[in-house]
Amino acid sequence: MSSIWRKLVEQYQRLPASASPIILIILVVFLGNFMYLSTLATSDPISWTANISHFLCHVACGRPMIDPNVGFITQPLGHLAAMDLLHGHFPWWNYFQGLGQPLAGEMQSAALFPLTLLFALPSGLLWFHISLEIIAGVSTYFFVKKLGISSLLATTAGMLFSLNGTFSWLGNAVLNPVAFLPMLLLGIELIIEKSQESKKSFWYVAAIALALSLYSGFPEVAYFDGLFCIAWAAVRLYGLESKFRFQAFKQLSISGVIGVILSLPILIPFMDFLKVATVGGHSAAIEGVSRLPTHSFAMFFDPYIYGTLFSNKNVQGLWGSIGGYFTISVTFMALVGLFGKKHRAQRLFLAFWILIGMFGSFNTFGMRTIWNLIPFVSAAAFARYIAPSTEIAIILLAIFGLYDFETLSHTKKRFVFASASSLFILLLCHLQAHSLNRGVILSNKARIIFMGLQAIPFVAIALLTLLTLFANKKYASKLLVLVIVGESMLYFFVPTAEAPKQITVDKAPIEFLQQHQGSYRYLDFGVLNANWGTQFGLNELSSIDLPFPKLFSQYIQKNLYQGLTPQNQFVIHSGLVGMSLQQQQLAANFSAYENSSVKYLLMLTEEPLLGSLAKLGVVKVFTDAKVSIYELPHPRPFFSTTTNCSVAQLNVDSATVTCPTASNVIRTELFMKGWSATVNGRPATITKTWNVAQTVAVPAGTSTVRFKFTPPHEKFALLAGFLAFWYLCGSWYLSRRKKNQHVDASLEK
Repeated sequence: MSSIWRKLVEQYQRLPASASPIILIILVVFLGNFMYLSTLATSDPISWTANISHFLCHVACGRPMIDPNVGFITQPLGHLAAMDLLHGHFPWWNYFQGLGQPLAGEMQSAALFPLTLLFALPSGLLWFHISLEIIAGVSTYFFVKKLGISSLLATTAGMLFSLNGTFSWLGNAVLNPVAFLPMLLLGIELIIEKSQESKKSFWYVAAIALALSLYSGFPEVAYFDGLFCIAWAAVRLYGLESKFRFQAFKQLSISGVIGVILSLPILIPFMDFLKVATVGGHSAAIEGVSRLPTHSFAMFFDPYIYGTLFSNKNVQGLWGSIGGYFTISVTFMALVGLFGKKHRAQRLFLAFWILIGMFGSFNTFGMRTIWNLIPFVSAAAFARYIAPSTEIAIILLAIFGLYDFETLSHTKKRFVFASASSLFILLLCHLQAHSLNRGVILSNKARIIFMGLQAIPFVAIALLTLLTLFANKKYASKLLVLVIVGESMLYFFVPTAEAPKQITVDKAPIEFLQQHQGSYRYLDFGVLNANWGTQFGLNELSSIDLPFPKLFSQYIQKNLYQGLTPQNQFVIHSGLVGMSLQQQQLAANFSAYENSSVKYLLMLTEEPLLGSLAKLGVVKVFTDAKVSIYELPHPRPFFSTTTNCSVAQLNVDSATVTCPTASNVIRTELFMKGWSATVNGRPATITKTWNVAQTVAVPAGTSTVRFKFTPPHEKFALLAGFLAFWYLCGSWYLSRRKKNQHVDASLEK
């Protein structure tokens, strides 16, 4: 082992100095994900977002991520998009979810995002997240280097942002655009730098970063990140000499316009879907007044002050609204960085952004009302989506603090202030959390872990104080970095340690449905929750998403489950009580479920079938220790007709029908603009049946009916994106050619 380690060290020493920071950032990301990479734990969210597996845990089976949409949306829909792309299909439509709905236009699937191809791998979700963390860390490194900061501190910034609280906690598509926030900032810095050298056409990085942040699948976070970058660009423009401002502004504008045009192939399907969708609670009337409760303030500085994710029942409602954390050591150094003179305007802006971001999250002094004046902000979950930009702001401020420690000799007063202030914040947090932690019952092991977590921030403050006030400055900088990065690493590691160490999926019911279901659908009763059917290629009437098709939502309310809330999902609620109510709704609206092509019910074996359903002809066709499957007697086929015709389904989009007289073909797929149909090769009009399904008229005789979905206006979006891409490539090529000609001319002289 020692010889292997020695060889690795030798190989590392042979690498160019410029490669070392990138390798260190990648190493830190791998260490943060050690539990998953070593297979001591698994990141597969099926264990806690579905009920079809058995699993073993370490100390306790906690939640490794906050948002269950990582299992309902990110994993299954990302997998479908990857498989579509690898099979040469545009991922426009998801046939497996509800009555079908847009896939690319849904956005959270990140269907056209290059890294989504990783979901084709067995551990695709893990490598997807690791890739985003590495991109975030490396981009932050290069951005901070552009600010004139040393490689050590730039590397520190990269490490800290690759381990940020959003990456650590959320898990779902919210975190995807975060990786491109520092890349966009880097693009802005390149434009500012080159404009002072009278060099044009250096807008590529910013344009690409903007496009990738939009393609990555969560436009709200990309929007808040964009606001931060616009504000940063404004500060940088203000600091430029007036003779350079117009050139820089021009390049910034070009990067923004080209970035948006590059993104039109994903933005247009999203906007078209929004026109015919419901967004549930994400509306100005609800989100516009939402705020974090006061006691969540402590979690920004001591992330596990209430225990690990969802472990404290007194604060379980907090987790769904919070979007990340800072750590006390980063806060300590940010307080130091607040008072430095170099990059003074940037420091003040960063502090201002953190302040108004926090004030907006808690609606302090009515700040949320002021934020709502910005278009689209009022309809977004502000506290969640502003978090990544406040995290990078406080990290940058902390790096400025470390820079001051390295370069200035008179900083002790600032460190005394930072130490006292950090300790005060921490004590205030614990005073606030005391009443909510009282009475929480923990096992002996969990209590020891909890005590260790509570000690981390106090130890961090003590070490930072001792190092900054008494340590030899020659070594203190590196030790400070170890403390700050070490704290972030420990916090990042905690959720991964709570993930299951082994998951065994009950594949028998899945395989039964794969063999017998065909184009029919199943209705889930808390077993293979929405939208896990998509992962396994199974048509599932259950669905949860945002946006959510308005026609399907109305159909649910009128025909399937009257009064079901919220209206952006069709899933079982409240355990066994919810299952019983769903069975009652099924019995009361039996024909509507059969008309929706529901053939099977997927239920826990412990849940008895309602007697009224048995009387309607529902019979058990599969059972094992965990899951039972029931079959409905007369489900409508996916393709059917209104008269006595024979129907032969060719695939999910086409069928051959033979009718004695003219008839209508009913296809139990969601009606939406973008669908087109042909009958024997001729265009046919699609109309609505039950105000939700598709119907096409066919003549007497034999006809072949084919359907195709392309998002409305997508051809124009693809053309615009294609032209923008070639404009970007052409501009880059011409600038490189001009640069090479200039170098050659200089050499000739």
